[in-house]
Amino acid sequence: MQGRGLLVAVAFVLSAGALSLFEDGASLCAAPAGFADTAHQTPLTYNLVERDYLIKTIAFEAPNESDRGKAAVAYVVLNRKRSRRWADNVKDVVTWQFEPWMTRRKEMENLLPNDPRYKAAARIADAVLSGDIPDPTAGATHFLNPVVVRQRRGGSLPSWAAGGGYAIGRHTFYAPDRPAGAVHWAGLSFGGIVRLIFKPPAC
Repeated sequence: MQGRGLLVAVAFVLSAGALSLFEDGASLCAAPAGFADTAHQTPLTYNLVERDYLIKTIAFEAPNESDRGKAAVAYVVLNRKRSRRWADNVKDVVTWQFEPWMTRRKEMENLLPNDPRYKAAARIADAVLSGDIPDPTAGATHFLNPVVVRQRRGGSLPSWAAGGGYAIGRHTFYAPDRPAGAVHWAGLSFGGIVRLIFKPPAC
């Protein structure tokens, strides 16, 4: 137990220093400070209704994104749920805050589990919920497609996107409430923290 306590202490010291051990230009898949990939995360609690809403959100928010891009969108939803700042369940997070639910709700509600789009999104959602896919955004709570948003806003982005974001596919992800250089540890298991410190994840 004493050894474990020491390792946890080391982990938090490193988090305060933005993982300086790995800041060598190619570290952590070249993610900027505050947006480092994490190791295997602890499984998340959810019910079948939440799983269904998460799957449909992935399918419509990230239909042409890579698995990593789909997982990133899923984690924005779950990070918002975890914070309880927006809502404490997936359904309320997505139906009031994600554009497809406001513009294509009927189509989304009619997406059935045997649809290939549902199946593709379900594979990612289940891997995220089980902790098998780590959070590639390291805790982001916001994202946008900068090309689309700039077109709609005459070239500008929202104020929460003024700082540095982390681009994954067509989307850029942000954690505007996190201090610069902070690393997201909350979802990591003890083993995940150790692996992150001593063996950064491969790209």
